[in-house]
Amino acid sequence: MAVFLRIAAMMIVTGLWSIGISSAQDGLTKQDRQGPVTVAVTLIGPPPSGHPVKAKVVLDTHSVALDGIAFEKTVAIRTAEGADLAPTAVEQATGSGHHREAVLVFPPVPGPGPVRIVVRNVGGIAERNFSWELTRAR
Repeated sequence: MAVFLRIAAMMIVTGLWSIGISSAQDGLTKQDRQGPVTVAVTLIGPPPSGHPVKAKVVLDTHSVALDGIAFEKTVAIRTAEGADLAPTAVEQATGSGHHREAVLVFPPVPGPGPVRIVVRNVGGIAERNFSWELTRAR
């Protein structure tokens, strides 16, 4: 029985490890380390066609106060035509001081193709660009 439990435990650990590796390989998290603030954006999805786009945005620093940054004014999704659309909702906003994060909800992006998220005026950097080329789920 003990051997069976050890094998089962190893299978669970191996399965969880595989999930972690595949998630990292998906490339859904992008980082920009310019200036004193690291910005990481994780695309949650990919979203099915016609559904909102969700992204987790993490701001991390050891030298700049981040409390004054309003995610809804700083982060946008850029359309194929070049228009910036503000998020329709900011969810799960946490942190203060040097570490902040939130999940941002954006309007749906039509069809397969690029998803571009821009973060403006954080840590003295005018604009940071994050993009993913996605095939939409049916």
